[in-house]
Amino acid sequence: MEVCKRTVNDRKGGHAAIRAHDGQLVLRDLAMTAEEDHAHFANEDLHRYFNSNNLWIDLEALAAELRTHHGVLSLPLIRNAKTVDPADKTSTPVIQIETGMGTACEVFKGSVALEVPRSRFLPVKTTNELMLVRSDLYALDDNVELVSVVDHQPDVRLDADFYRTMADFDARVPVAPSLKRAKSLTVTGDWTFGDDVVITGDVDVAAEGSPGTLHGVLGA
Repeated sequence: MEVCKRTVNDRKGGHAAIRAHDGQLVLRDLAMTAEEDHAHFANEDLHRYFNSNNLWIDLEALAAELRTHHGVLSLPLIRNAKTVDPADKTSTPVIQIETGMGTACEVFKGSVALEVPRSRFLPVKTTNELMLVRSDLYALDDNVELVSVVDHQPDVRLDADFYRTMADFDARVPVAPSLKRAKSLTVTGDWTFGDDVVITGDVDVAAEGSPGTLHGVLGA
């Protein structure tokens, strides 16, 4: 399993761990973790590596495992609480049962984690991450691949009440702010980003005064 060093933006991603009683490599997802352990789960200093979703599998070992278990891998179940309409938090609540392919590492004895550079993984699972990749932190290279042009990633936290869905995000962030000089950006409230916003250092935009539009340089 290819893994990368975790950053503050990877708090919710599944991380690699060693099972205490047998030393087996496992992948732990947030939805598999007790609520009282969520703070420890998100600690990137304690759990330093996360799954990059790139897997290398010995096909002979896979075939043997499938023969043993009637054609099915014994992957742990993941329970996710969601709503029928992800864009409507008031819609009917449901429980989504799923499995993660990365958890297959615990099925095979001798599985290992291989650390790879961040260039092997560029996740966009939330609008926080979408803001990062749409900003000037990234550019297209000669191979038309999206690559980082800086050696850091600021911690971006957007108010889920106003930015969680693509429609909400696009309506409020028609142009991503400049983040090259940013360390962190936290936005609370209903704010629209103008096309000239530059974030420098640590910026915390409070809800007071919203809804409104942000302009110019924010931060020190």
